[in-house]
Amino acid sequence: MFNVLFYFVESHEIKSKMFSVNKGCTIKDFVLSNNLSSISSNFNLKTYKIGVFGKIKKPSYIIKENDRLELYEPTTMDPKTRRKNIAINR
Repeated sequence: MFNVLFYFVESHEIKSKMFSVNKGCTIKDFVLSNNLSSISSNFNLKTYKIGVFGKIKKPSYIIKENDRLELYEPTTMDPKTRRKNIAINR
């Protein structure tokens, strides 16, 4: 058993929480055993994407010691459009 950090966004702030996982635990096992919807209101079991150090991983990925798990939210706006809107409003 080892610890991993899980990062997520809540109210426009990046937050983290430490979890203990067993060797051989997959991302799918991690999600199902830790009730992530109680931690992050944005979590959706059907559409979630979790990555390790900035790279999206499949649910079958086996979590390794010192991995940094990150919950990704779906994009709601094209990044180019968003940057353009920010530049216009400055």
